[in-house]
Amino acid sequence: MLFLNKTYSRDQIKGLLEAILFVHGKPVDTNKLVLWLSITIQELEKLIHEVNTDFVERSSGFTIIAVAGGYQLMTNPIFKDEMRELFGSKEENKLSQTSMEILAIIAYRQPISKEQIDKIRGVNSSRALNTLLGHKLIDIVENDKILGEPMYGTTKRFLEVFRLQNLNELPAPENIDFGLLSVSSDNDLF
Repeated sequence: MLFLNKTYSRDQIKGLLEAILFVHGKPVDTNKLVLWLSITIQELEKLIHEVNTDFVERSSGFTIIAVAGGYQLMTNPIFKDEMRELFGSKEENKLSQTSMEILAIIAYRQPISKEQIDKIRGVNSSRALNTLLGHKLIDIVENDKILGEPMYGTTKRFLEVFRLQNLNELPAPENIDFGLLSVSSDNDLF
């Protein structure tokens, strides 16, 4: 690979990949990584597998995950309890069960209007919609052509928080246990 007129060894390319993911901090689009590293998607997947294998072999504090159409460097989940003890949990950012239910409705029925959500739930959803908008988990994706009402859909941030590559990875609606679902603003990414 050539970058800034340098030639890199395989180990240096792995290090460069780690550095890119670390500095970016959020998922980096697969196509950008392929372009920046001058490799194919298959080579990128192999490279990420090798880096993750290296991480496992040395009990690294990091892992690379596929999320939202790209890859992200995150803290190894085996150290989640230690990180929580050191840095605390962000309980104040947790979503209510109502917000989670509305988020599920939007995820499975998008694009969907507030009126349609209210009809499904039988109650006003304004407060929860504002919370979800504030967490950037949903956004207005279009306006209803007849009523002119905003239509909501999930965002890339939704995919990141729930560690999904795309909406096809959502579990079947009947398999969702809302009592087990929780999300903070950073989904405990440490």
